Amino acid sequence: MGAYILISSILLMAIGVPVAFALGLAGVISLLLGSTIPMTVVPQRMLVNIDSFPLMAIPFFILAGEVMSKGGASQRLVNFAYALVGHFRAGLGMVAIVASTIFAGISGSAAADTAAIGALLIPAMIDKGYRKGWAAALQGCAGALGPIVPPSLVMIIYGSLTGISISELFLGGFGPGIVIALALMLVTYQESFRFDLPREEKASWTTRIAATKDAIWALVLPLIVIGGILGGIFTATEAGVVAAAYAVVIGMFVYKEITWRDLHRIFLDACANTAMIMLIVATASVCSWLLAAGRVPQSIVAHLTTLSANPHVIMLLIILFVLLVGCFIETVAAAIILIPILFPIGAQMGYDAVHFGVVVVIALVFAGVTPPVGVLLFITSSIAKSPYSETCRYLPKYLLAIFFVLFLSAYVPPVVTFIPNLFLK
Repeated sequence: MGAYILISSILLMAIGVPVAFALGLAGVISLLLGSTIPMTVVPQRMLVNIDSFPLMAIPFFILAGEVMSKGGASQRLVNFAYALVGHFRAGLGMVAIVASTIFAGISGSAAADTAAIGALLIPAMIDKGYRKGWAAALQGCAGALGPIVPPSLVMIIYGSLTGISISELFLGGFGPGIVIALALMLVTYQESFRFDLPREEKASWTTRIAATKDAIWALVLPLIVIGGILGGIFTATEAGVVAAAYAVVIGMFVYKEITWRDLHRIFLDACANTAMIMLIVATASVCSWLLAAGRVPQSIVAHLTTLSANPHVIMLLIILFVLLVGCFIETVAAAIILIPILFPIGAQMGYDAVHFGVVVVIALVFAGVTPPVGVLLFITSSIAKSPYSETCRYLPKYLLAIFFVLFLSAYVPPVVTFIPNLFLK
C-alpha cells in the first residue's frame, strides 16, 4: 500500500495535479488497488484529522500574518532591519535575513514570510546590483525560517499529531532558527566579495531609534505570543486568536494602513490560504492513516534497526530520508505523512521527544527549499523574474550552511533543548 501511495502521488504531482488533490487521489488509488478497506474511510479520515483543537491555531496565525503584512508591519520590520545591519557588505541581503527572522515570529508560515519580505526586498536587491537568481535564492532560504522560529505552523501540526507540547517545540526552534539565520548571513557576506557589492551607508543612532520606535508594535507581537504561552495565560491555539486580534488593532488604529473595507479582502486571502493548507492536511491524513493501517511505520523501524543499532546512524538515515521525501512533496503534506511514521522510531530509539521533533521539522522545512519542488523558490523566482534554473545555481552554498546547522542540531541536542529546559524545566 505504501508503494501505491508514494508512486501515484509523485506521478500525479509530476503531471501538474495540485498537491492536495494528488494526495487524495493517491489514497483512493491505493484503496482500489491494494486494500479491502471501504472507500467511506476517505471522507471519514479527512474530517476526523482536521477536527483538532491545536490545528485551530493555523487560520488565526495565517490571518495575523496577512494583517501584519498588508498593514505596514513588514515594511517597518524591513526598515528596522536596515537600520541594524544595512551598512554591512550585501546589506540588503542581510536585511532580508534579519527581517525574515523577525517576521517568522508573526506568521509562522514560510510562504507568507517569503512573499511579504521578498516583495519588498528582492526588487530593491536587484536595483542595487544583486543578480536575480542570487536574490531569489537568498530570500527563499531566509523565508524558510518561518516554520522554525516560533510560532510555527509545521510545529503545530507536529504537536497535534504526536501530543508533544507545542510550546516546547516553539521554544526548541529558537536556537536552530537563530543559528541558521547567522549562517545565512555569513554565506551572504562571503558572496558579497564574489560579486563585489559595496557597503551601504551606516544608519545614525537617531535613525536606528526612530526605526525601532516605528517597528516596536510589530516587534512586540512575538513576545506576546511566546510570553503568553510560557506564562500559562493562553494555549498555542488561543495565542493565534490573540495574535490575529492584536494585528487587526495595530493595522487599523496604530499604523492606520488598514480600513474596514480592506479587512474584507484580507479575510478572504487568509481564508483562501487556510483552506489550501487544511485541504492538504485532510488529504495527507488519509495517506498517513493508510500507511499506519498497512503497518508501514513498523516495517520501516524493522528495516532501520537491521541496518544499524547505533542511534547516531539511525538519526542520519532519518534526516536523509526526510530530505529525500521533502524534495518531491510539499512541506505540510510531507509532515502529515511522515510524522506518524517517524515519531515511533524516535520513541523506540530513545531520542528526546522535543529535540527529535524540532530536528524533523527543520529537515522537512528546508527539504522544501530544494529542487525539484522548492515551493519557496518558485515564489521568489517569480518576484525576481528569474528562471527557476538560474535561482537554483545560487543555492548550494546556502543549503550547505543550512544542512550544517541541521546536523549540528541533530548531534548536539542542547542547540535545541537549552531554551526549553531553561524556561520550562
